[in-house]
Amino acid sequence: MYLIFFANALFGEIDYLLNVQPIFNNHCVSCHSGTYGSGVLELDSYERLIEGDSNNGPVVFPFNADSSLLYRVLLRDSVVVPNEPICCRMPKNADPLPISQQATIYNWINDGAQGPNLLIDLKNLSDRIVVSTSPNPFNNILKISIRSENIFVEKIAILNLLGERVRTIEIHNQMDGVIFWDGSNDFGQAVTAGIYFIYFYQNSRLELIRKVLFLK
Repeated sequence: MYLIFFANALFGEIDYLLNVQPIFNNHCVSCHSGTYGSGVLELDSYERLIEGDSNNGPVVFPFNADSSLLYRVLLRDSVVVPNEPICCRMPKNADPLPISQQATIYNWINDGAQGPNLLIDLKNLSDRIVVSTSPNPFNNILKISIRSENIFVEKIAILNLLGERVRTIEIHNQMDGVIFWDGSNDFGQAVTAGIYFIYFYQNSRLELIRKVLFLK
């Protein structure tokens, strides 16, 4: 049952571009867009949202909507937001989102808060990265294979469910190659079992995210 749960959790069922971003566009981005948006929270793209660099840090904790500020501020009762003492219930000075839209965001986060699936966009394959991780779940060594036509990946960052970076691996601008992760952090210490997110960067720009499950 444990493995079945996590296998399902690795593959979300709600499409971010079709179901989630339109909610933000209609109700949120008028205030939450650009570097100087309210609370320094940018909701005009998945990458900016998931970076977690708002005044209150990460507002989305994948697989844990109840602890995610992005969802909690949508509820009818206000919540305390340490760095935003005037509020908070969102949308500000407006009616709460319909229950169906609140549920969409809740379920999207609990499904893993997945972003757009770049691998199924066939409009411009030359701008895509193909990444495979195996085995997944893993309990010893994770093999990360990268293949791209014209994108040089400069590094990968591995984050835990709290959005904390546990490992950074410089890979020297590879288009094709294999990297191995042994489940250790930047100090050589073994990380705890759980879900981890692998971020792939080119020229300091986030290009792709993958999720893996580390078992012990």
